[in-house]
Amino acid sequence: MYAQAQIPATCGELAQGLIGGRFLHLTCPIDAWVTASAYLTPGSGRIDGLADRPKAARAVNALLDLWSMAGCFDIRFHMDNPLPSGKGMATSTADICAAVYAVARALGRELTPAQMGPIAVAVEPSDGLFYPGIAVFDHRSGTWGKTVGMAPVPPLHILAFDLGGEVDTIEFNNRVDLLEANRQKEAAVRQAFAMITRGLRCGDPRRIGEGATLSARANQGILPKEALEEIISGVRAFGAVGVNVAHSGTVLGVIVPEGKHQRLSPITSWVESRFPHWNRLGCYRLVSGGPRFADASRQGREAAL
Repeated sequence: MYAQAQIPATCGELAQGLIGGRFLHLTCPIDAWVTASAYLTPGSGRIDGLADRPKAARAVNALLDLWSMAGCFDIRFHMDNPLPSGKGMATSTADICAAVYAVARALGRELTPAQMGPIAVAVEPSDGLFYPGIAVFDHRSGTWGKTVGMAPVPPLHILAFDLGGEVDTIEFNNRVDLLEANRQKEAAVRQAFAMITRGLRCGDPRRIGEGATLSARANQGILPKEALEEIISGVRAFGAVGVNVAHSGTVLGVIVPEGKHQRLSPITSWVESRFPHWNRLGCYRLVSGGPRFADASRQGREAAL
């Protein structure tokens, strides 16, 4: 049995914070893809190909336990994830979800977002990138989420920059000051969520950008980004509608509407001239979240595995 699953990574989040006692974020999936190929044969439960991805291996075992299939199959994986870790691009979540979805597909079974959430969060606080469209997700409990902006998502470019350093997701979410810090910014987060949701539903890039920028500013008291105000004012002069950040990572995104794509090169040049120590990760498009599948031929399976 063989299947391949592909899942989008993210450029941070469009917004994130505490609302009504829940730690929530609005997803920001981009066209940077993580792919898992899984080949299942009857066996005793051996997993090959995930030695360097223990989180994904744990999630696969959790799925098999959930479906009472532990110890029934040997599984060989081929993983393709070209993205850096510890930056806020949801690389671990993408690994977890791609591997789990590939196994589920190979078994001929459906896996809903409501089922995927607790599996992912049992490993670590996770992004809701497995929901279709743009979604709000409780990344701490994994028990609540919903799509708030369906496909097609608004046509937006996101220029992603790594400001340097690395953030451990588990350590960050265990900070003793995190709850109180999030309470202090809850009003701003509520406003940001409302603006972005309205923007998604009416296809208004400016509202999306303004809401994302509001959330980025509100997060400065928790995980500050270098020269945020200078970046916000600078990129707006070139036609960007705002910025978004990885609220528990080092990534910053510049949000540019489709009709102003000719501004991407000048914006990139300006940012790199002002902050030459930042690392440009790429220019991406906002996409709908959720898995994509490809069931390969025998020749394709052998080549992949």
